[in-house]
Amino acid sequence: MLKSSLMRGLLLLLLPLTPLPAPAQSLPDYPATYRGELPCADCAGVSWQLDLWDERYYTLRQVYRGKPQPLQHDQMGVWRMEDGRLHLSAANEASLLFAVRNKRLTKLDSDGRLIVSRLNHSLRRAHQFAPIEPRLQLSGLYQYMADAGTIELCELGMRLPVVAEGDNVALERAYLATRQRPGDRLLVRMEATLAPRHDEAGYRLSVIPQRFGSISQRQRCDGAVPDTTLQRLQQQRWHLRTLAGKPIAANVARPYFELDAATQQVSGVAGCTRFGGSYRLSPAKLRFRQLASTRQACPQQQEIEPAFLAALKSARRWQWQGGDLLLLDEHGQQLASLMPLLH
Repeated sequence: MLKSSLMRGLLLLLLPLTPLPAPAQSLPDYPATYRGELPCADCAGVSWQLDLWDERYYTLRQVYRGKPQPLQHDQMGVWRMEDGRLHLSAANEASLLFAVRNKRLTKLDSDGRLIVSRLNHSLRRAHQFAPIEPRLQLSGLYQYMADAGTIELCELGMRLPVVAEGDNVALERAYLATRQRPGDRLLVRMEATLAPRHDEAGYRLSVIPQRFGSISQRQRCDGAVPDTTLQRLQQQRWHLRTLAGKPIAANVARPYFELDAATQQVSGVAGCTRFGGSYRLSPAKLRFRQLASTRQACPQQQEIEPAFLAALKSARRWQWQGGDLLLLDEHGQQLASLMPLLH
């Protein structure tokens, strides 16, 4: 009996050092809402609600029970599946990792290992998607035209409509007093609520200004905290690994492209041909525009070159697979995979 108890104790000590095996299954269909109560070091417990949106961003609310004000913390960031785990990343927040098991997300430690505890560390999927309305400090490029406002969030790169509620009058007046010409997109900071609005196409987020902060004539997000996932995508050169499901031969010069975050321009080489253009990037979408290329004879890559350029023109979405970048069409079909190469 003593020996058996000792062995169980040794196993518990060793378990945190054992990496969690990557689950064989991927994340279930989304959008989805997950809820659960997780332990808290200095309170009675933390009620979590995690909403995973199909645009690859998430909203999270944590309510601390038995604690003085503030009891509630909201955040918004991007999610991705990598190495069989769900990764949540948000500006100015610690990254979160979860294992995916059927309709349950199990929180992992910062090294991606199971947390050994008798307490609950899992969130369960709700029967219906019921997103929260997070209240956040936002910075973004605001534009007011044709009696309608929009804002492109600096941290996420997504553009959302601004609703004429709350402190919107102060925002509009500040914009009209600061802009130099109609259509300017100016950097603003404010406290706002992200309100899910439901229509025939599903849920869409809108911004309700709650407390206008500041506005400047700057028309870029320089100085705002960039999303680390988008930053990672834009700071490397991406070399073609597979095209239409077929691997690129090792003895062939691999086409590549790179994204310049400062100019929003794409440039690269498709075999023997150089090309360039512009792009639009968000946590889920990537679209290349106005691609133009030089004309050069390239017999050794006469099939790969036009197919690669056609794949770029058809790309509408992107996602990670391990460390590779996948380009997808509007239906979610994979067009190409690319591997990173620092330069």
